Amino acid sequence: MPVLFLWLGRFHPLIVHFPIVLILLALLLEAGKYFKLMMIGDIMFKLILIGAVLSTLASIGIGFFLFASGDYAGNLMDWHLQAGSFLGTMMLMTLAFYFLHLRNKRYFPFYITGLLLCNGLMVVTAHQGGMMTHGKEYLSEYLPAILDRSEVGQIKPENEMLVYADMIAPILEAKCVSCHNTQRKKGGLTLKSYSDLFTRGESNHLSIIASKPDSSESFLRVNLPLTHKDHMPPEGKSPMTTDEINLLKHWIGAGAQEEIRITQASEDTAMRSVIQKLLPELVKYQRRAEMARIKAKSLDAALDDLAQRLKVNIERDSLNDGHFYSLSMKFPPAPFTNDQFRELSPYFESFSRLSLVASGIDDDGLYYISQMTNLRELYIQKTNVTGSGLIYLQRLPQLEILNLSFTPLDDKIALDLLKLPVLKEVYLYRTQTTRQVIEAMRKNKPQLKIRLEEGPFF
Repeated sequence: MPVLFLWLGRFHPLIVHFPIVLILLALLLEAGKYFKLMMIGDIMFKLILIGAVLSTLASIGIGFFLFASGDYAGNLMDWHLQAGSFLGTMMLMTLAFYFLHLRNKRYFPFYITGLLLCNGLMVVTAHQGGMMTHGKEYLSEYLPAILDRSEVGQIKPENEMLVYADMIAPILEAKCVSCHNTQRKKGGLTLKSYSDLFTRGESNHLSIIASKPDSSESFLRVNLPLTHKDHMPPEGKSPMTTDEINLLKHWIGAGAQEEIRITQASEDTAMRSVIQKLLPELVKYQRRAEMARIKAKSLDAALDDLAQRLKVNIERDSLNDGHFYSLSMKFPPAPFTNDQFRELSPYFESFSRLSLVASGIDDDGLYYISQMTNLRELYIQKTNVTGSGLIYLQRLPQLEILNLSFTPLDDKIALDLLKLPVLKEVYLYRTQTTRQVIEAMRKNKPQLKIRLEEGPFF
């Protein structure tokens, strides 16, 4: 693909808005004519419809150039490309039926049906494009809250609010916890709970020291200039506001107490001023927390239904922050092969621990497991895995524990374990791996613990 065309592909997000507006406008004008709400001349309507067709074709062409750049790929991209192509075909047919109906009214039903189908296709295609750009839940994110009919965003009365639970914790959740949780633990530090705030990270400095904000590592990091390499959160994430930093400083200075109420803290004039400025901002943080609660409730129900169908155990991962799940086999185990992964695929990112001991999966199944990007522990002993699919597991950025006991893993395949990016512990009991290779692996990667025991099932 010539570079000029690749450059033109970058205009797809701009051009695509024209057909969206014109296709919808054509339908609205037809509805207005039908209900006698407006009158529009044939020439103007022809221009709108022709403009809709031409802009649709232009958008498809330029979109193909963007696709050819390789910046977008995957099933969603394929569906978007196919839906867009089908939309272009339908628009041409609809335009043809429009001109035919001007000569013979019996073509009107074909024309109006085509226009309705084009609008439906346009919505689907635009939604797919939006999901690729903004994420799969961009348009549907608030639907669970609407269906749940919860009063999302309502805050508690001020006299019931605690400084930590209702102000500090929501701010940390919004600005810090995405990196500092039990799943990622960036810098060796997690900030998910109150007790976590008083621990040390890799820097060996205490995150919070009660009554000493200027000695507290977390406060020092958020208070650095935005351009400083140690500023937290890092570039690309929303930093704390001045008022949020001031609240953190005053709270630490007042002893960093967990149970202190806002009314008590407000006795300090400086802190009362900061709290009053921040109270309106709490609505968006509480809305986010409520959305997460509703989403988790919906996900719990979906995974519970899936667990019953697949006859496996799916539970919240108690070793994580509650956002992830574990999957394990029941006893006696039900048949579980690579085919079951297709049903699990919409929820791959929700799993952090996976135990498929004595199941029917083989090396092809490791391809599906490699898409579980939040997986930290994997137990696949006594399966049909030979090890040829271990290369797929290199895609897992957080896999720390792997149990391969009772599998026909040999020396050549075992060396691929050294390529797993963050693997800390592997079990190789009753495999075909020789002791000489195991010793060589230990020397090559001393931080990797190689266990010659059966190991845990979970």
